[in-house]
Amino acid sequence: MTIPEVPRSAADAPSAVGVPSAAPAIGAVTVRLPRAVLIANRGEIAVRIARTCRSMGIRSIAVASDVDRDAAHVDACDEVVVIGGAAPADSYLDVAKLLEAARRSGADAVHPGFGFLAEDARFARAVIDAGLTWIGPSPEVIAAMGDKLEAKRRMADADVPLVPGEELPEGADDAALLAAAQRIGLPVLVKAAAGGGGKGMRAVHHLDDLVDAVAAARREAAGAFGDDRVFLERLIGRPRHVEVQIVGDTHGQVLHLLERECSIQRRHQKVVEECPSPGIDGEVRDVLTCAAVDAAAALGYVSAGTVEFVVDEDVLARRRAGEDVPAREAVAFLEVNTRLQVEHPVTEEVVRVRDARTGVLEVIDLVRWQLLIAGGWRLPATQSDVVGIGHAIEVRLYAEDVPAGYLPATGTLSAFDVPALPGIRRELGVRAGEVVSPHYDPMLAKVIATAATRAEAAARLATALEASPVVGVTTNRDLLVAVLRDEGFLAGATTTAYLDDHLDDLLAAVRPDEGTLDLASLFAAVHATAAARPSAAVLPGLPAAFVPSGVLWDQHTFTAGDERPARTVRVRGRRDGRLEVEVLHAVPAGFLDADGERRLSARVTVHHLDAHDLEVEVDGHRRRVQVHAGADGRVQVVRPGRVPITLQAVPRFPERGQEEVAGATRSPMPGVVVAVAAQVGDQVAEGQHLVSVEAMKMEHRITAPQAGEVVEVRVAAGQQVDADEVLVVVEPVGSAAPVG
Repeated sequence: MTIPEVPRSAADAPSAVGVPSAAPAIGAVTVRLPRAVLIANRGEIAVRIARTCRSMGIRSIAVASDVDRDAAHVDACDEVVVIGGAAPADSYLDVAKLLEAARRSGADAVHPGFGFLAEDARFARAVIDAGLTWIGPSPEVIAAMGDKLEAKRRMADADVPLVPGEELPEGADDAALLAAAQRIGLPVLVKAAAGGGGKGMRAVHHLDDLVDAVAAARREAAGAFGDDRVFLERLIGRPRHVEVQIVGDTHGQVLHLLERECSIQRRHQKVVEECPSPGIDGEVRDVLTCAAVDAAAALGYVSAGTVEFVVDEDVLARRRAGEDVPAREAVAFLEVNTRLQVEHPVTEEVVRVRDARTGVLEVIDLVRWQLLIAGGWRLPATQSDVVGIGHAIEVRLYAEDVPAGYLPATGTLSAFDVPALPGIRRELGVRAGEVVSPHYDPMLAKVIATAATRAEAAARLATALEASPVVGVTTNRDLLVAVLRDEGFLAGATTTAYLDDHLDDLLAAVRPDEGTLDLASLFAAVHATAAARPSAAVLPGLPAAFVPSGVLWDQHTFTAGDERPARTVRVRGRRDGRLEVEVLHAVPAGFLDADGERRLSARVTVHHLDAHDLEVEVDGHRRRVQVHAGADGRVQVVRPGRVPITLQAVPRFPERGQEEVAGATRSPMPGVVVAVAAQVGDQVAEGQHLVSVEAMKMEHRITAPQAGEVVEVRVAAGQQVDADEVLVVVEPVGSAAPVG
């Protein structure tokens, strides 16, 4: 059988299997589609849902906070209702405002997307009680699976393999916590009983850290989910994170749509996902998928969902070595996500369902299936009709500073794009010009590559990321490229410890060398000089930087954002139309014709120039690049097949620096202070916890930069702080008292 070409996006496919025709056969189930769907979310998932609604002839209604009035998801929908302030509690988490938005817009259904209220049983019940169709599983199932303790009890009854763990009684004292951890055996994982997404989770390897970890997990869980209950679970030493996509209809049928591997994570949040898993064998796959279907059937699960597991890599290694180890010993249940997953596109790109009438393998659209199932649709296939074709890999592009510990980053996106290359699917949640604020999750986009083989999918995805300009906000793009090019990743040697174990090597692999920085600085300077010439007030037709005397240089200075010396690039026009360019090290800003170590000297011909594109010939070598300059002075040089280079333009007359405070501990990002653990007069050790700041739905611990005495505490719990704001001042022991 000839398999049709894989569409770039499942939602753009010409048809979806089982979509009811205008004249259903006698005895067929009548499907009632919604007329208008309120999308109770924002970002790329709202854009994604709106796209499918449009393909089905369903009106889509966006909701937006005050700061999201001009966001990408607003334009993707047919209309929008503005529902409140920037804080999620005042907008996207306000049930009353969401229901009122549905009433005002005439919506008859609500799709929650993922995050926010997607797994809130009270919201689902409120939607149903308001006479609207809820696009998701029943409130009862959401409540049971949203409570991870209840979920473990239900899975035990369904004979699904579990990770050993213990509940923590309400009001358990420190001694009870320590005793529970000792019974389970270190290391343990503190987990929130409610919610997900890595929030309210702490790994504990030493008993001395347990009490603080439980307290921090409780605070984070209470802030994210309104429920501070936590429990302990054994931390498997070398796990893979593998999950199974399940779908159930209202007629009692459940299908699994194969598995996804999501082992590459930071802070217990996924970064890279793929289908199928490269690390498990067929028997383990059978155990996983059968356990997932058993779990869903036991719950009476309706709609799309995911059953998550940990798979012990040590057991897998023993099986690969030929040991007769039962496949079930490798598998343990984690949780059920009662919603559409962030990573659902990799399933849509790979899984096909055989049409019973024609025998043709059809693409699927999980959002479409959710909408149809909510209207009474019967799943169109049996398990034997589900087929996997090829390989898909997804990466999550986050606004975060990886070397600084994955700290969330904020700013205005001067440039943002992912090219529409063959085999690439883009799920974009923002666009150029938008502000990335501290109020919401830092994910900017998902990029998915599909190919016949895993190696080809990884190469396609890395190439697409390398061609993606992102200026104005620090992101994890370069790390993602390094992962996709890494030999260990390409060999499938990935566990949840992959990033922790390999981060330094991955960052080093994409760190530009000196010659690369020289060329990038040259391209940035030539583009700036050549682009400025046509708008010159005097003699705009002359070559860039040209004067009759031939001695005036146009000068630009750039840093690479690290400890390496700044590069000053001097550009001068020649009578033949070419440019003379010199790249120098360590030339002070503001000084023309100053001496410095010469890194590069070249004659350059500009063949093409526009707002961002530059085609230049440097000493006979012709190149095409893109140059994107941001309002904050950041300049990004994008070259085909190479990691983009981000430079910081140094102003000729730098502004006065920020307040210098000896011993100051500063906030690494804008956020809200959620806890202050230090008081004036405290004696603290280096690395001791001082303040916790919450930003982008994650709590960040700020620690003492040195041992000494706390002489100032400038913040209090609940206070909003800016990036680089002084929080606490620690005076080294034996130093002089502060002045003033």
